[in-house]
Amino acid sequence: MDKLDNKQIPDKPGIYIFKDKYREPIYVGKAKNLRKRVVTYFGNNTSWKIKRLVNEAKEISFVVSQNEANALLAEYSFIQEFKPKYNVQFKDDKSYPYVTISNDLWPRVYVSRNINKKNINFGPYPFIGAARRSLDHLINIFPVRTCSNNTFERHKKLNKPCLLYEIEKCAGPCVDYVSKDEYKTMIDNIKEFYRGNSDQYINDKIQEMKSQSDNQEYENAQKTKNIIQHLENARINQTLMTANDKNVDVIGIDIGNYDVVLTCLIIRNGRITGEIKKNLEPIDVDDVETYLPQIIINMFENHTPSNEILISHEFSLINVIEEKLKQRWNKSIKLVNPKRGWKKDLLDTAIEDAKELRRVADLKRRSDLEFRSLSLEQLKNKLNLKNIPYRIEAYDISNLGDKFRVGSMVVMEDGLIKPSMYRKFHIKTFKGQDDFKSIEEVIFRRLKRLTNTSEQDQSFRRSPDLILIDGGKGQLSKAKGVIDHFQLDIDVLGLAKKEEEIYLPSSKKPVLLNKNSEALYVLQNIRDEAHRVAINENRRLRLKDLDIKNLLSIKGVSDESINQLIIKYKTLDNISSASLNDLENQLTKREAEKVFNYFSS
Repeated sequence: MDKLDNKQIPDKPGIYIFKDKYREPIYVGKAKNLRKRVVTYFGNNTSWKIKRLVNEAKEISFVVSQNEANALLAEYSFIQEFKPKYNVQFKDDKSYPYVTISNDLWPRVYVSRNINKKNINFGPYPFIGAARRSLDHLINIFPVRTCSNNTFERHKKLNKPCLLYEIEKCAGPCVDYVSKDEYKTMIDNIKEFYRGNSDQYINDKIQEMKSQSDNQEYENAQKTKNIIQHLENARINQTLMTANDKNVDVIGIDIGNYDVVLTCLIIRNGRITGEIKKNLEPIDVDDVETYLPQIIINMFENHTPSNEILISHEFSLINVIEEKLKQRWNKSIKLVNPKRGWKKDLLDTAIEDAKELRRVADLKRRSDLEFRSLSLEQLKNKLNLKNIPYRIEAYDISNLGDKFRVGSMVVMEDGLIKPSMYRKFHIKTFKGQDDFKSIEEVIFRRLKRLTNTSEQDQSFRRSPDLILIDGGKGQLSKAKGVIDHFQLDIDVLGLAKKEEEIYLPSSKKPVLLNKNSEALYVLQNIRDEAHRVAINENRRLRLKDLDIKNLLSIKGVSDESINQLIIKYKTLDNISSASLNDLENQLTKREAEKVFNYFSS
């Protein structure tokens, strides 16, 4: 398998799946950061086992998760379902923890790795600590027993409760200090919580707390507040993938400017058992509702759907999908858009995965000449340019006093940034800080070299189709004046950062493009690059000009401390590149901040 383009690998938590030539999973792994993890498989220092895996793999796919915990659960689900041959026993055959409610007369609630079908099990949890913390918070509200049956029976014979009763962590069912009905209610409340139905209970408690506060029952209000806090903390630690043994399909939809991406997670018995991904382009996104029904129906043409399909978008033709799927599979199927609970968590995961898929698709498109050409054509049409801007030059100014004044020229050709054609200008013709005069000087010097028939610099010899100025009407006017002076037929625009307003010479009012517009993306990309280059050149000049005398004059930093830095880092460039943490290892915290801010300003 060839090495992947790093930019096409999600920079997020999730799982990666190596597949063979038959598209069957041969290895599944999870990562806190997919990009950092996957690139290690293609290094030179990998083991022979890894090299064998990579050689056999023909493709690799990703499922993005909201967090590392869900990635761990997804990895477990895939391994259990597909049993990829390169996966060893998962976590040394260690199973995941569950919160278990026993099938006893007085049910016990506890954390266990052993699943007994006679009991009720909620999970799995990614970490045993999360399961225990979730349960501990609930026990503060619903003090059911957590002891073993042996302990329960022993205290029952003694007719004396254990220490847990004394610290209010148990209601004392072993000595009949709580009725069976009261105990059953507590167990039912715990079940409802783990089923994702805690919102109503919390809302009721909030109203109860407000009522107690209004009636000046401040002690009771504080107790109710503590209950609410325990419930919220329990919910924070409730990082379940699904509600135990549920079967459900989860469709996340992400709509872009040119395409629609759908990701369907297939959940069976609480596990992710597969995925379906669709990337549809080009498509008229303004009329996306007419596309979605058929797209979704096609997703389940050869895959039996569950009775419930979670979907991220609500639209008018959902009933059409339900009817078509019913006809195809001869069973009732419901499409649901959940707003809370474990279903919403699953849906958020699918949406995140769809967004990541579209991000990768965007990268692929932008590397495609045909798509880049369409983007440039859109730019011409949207802004009424004279020509398609195959060559765009962007300019920015960076000022710091009279001494450090820099102009940057950044080049994009055929939609691709061309660093080899970048050029930099040091302002020479006037003193002081003046962005308008600086832009005027830079554009004049650049276009003068364009009109020079003996010019040898390839970048200066090429004529831009479009000049983009980082700024508003004032900077644009100066650039336009220079273009007219040389009598050149070159389009010019100004792009202001605050609202991304585009200024045209022919219009008094700025133009605002759609924020998802590829045309705007092109302009933003080259404008931001021009800004970066100008800033970096300014900084380089300052560092070059800086001598030991300047360094010794930093207010609040002693000569002794400066000497320590010089001994440690040898050069001023090394000092300027040091992180704040590195500097704090050499100096006091205050002195380190002074030095760091001096070079960062």
